[in-house]
Amino acid sequence: MEPSREQIEKAVLYHGHYGPFLMLGLKAILYARSVIGNITRCDIYTVCRKPYLCTLDGIKVVSDCEINVFDCEGLQLIFYNGEEKLKMNLKPGYLSRYLDKPWNELEKLADEVLEKDVTSLFDIIFLPTSMGG
Repeated sequence: MEPSREQIEKAVLYHGHYGPFLMLGLKAILYARSVIGNITRCDIYTVCRKPYLCTLDGIKVVSDCEINVFDCEGLQLIFYNGEEKLKMNLKPGYLSRYLDKPWNELEKLADEVLEKDVTSLFDIIFLPTSMGG
């Protein structure tokens, strides 16, 4: 499921600007919802600074799920619906592509995120329910 124009506008208004990490969060939560249903919790494993944390706002703008953040390298999202879990790891090439870019390039990179299929951006793994959560 791709974000609607209204969801994108709401995310930008909530976050303050249009950028790739915001759109990564928005695309990820919408995809997770489309495959496992109502999301009750999201664990985010990433570097605890901007722009990595901009991903949170993309999730928060369309979900009131519990969000836990853990400091580590990369960007990994684990979505829970109470019974199923979905792990999404941002592919390393995209992480370096979207990091430390000049302000004037952020909109173009956000557009790029929106144009790409979520499966080309993330490695996606369905986790067994016995893995906690």
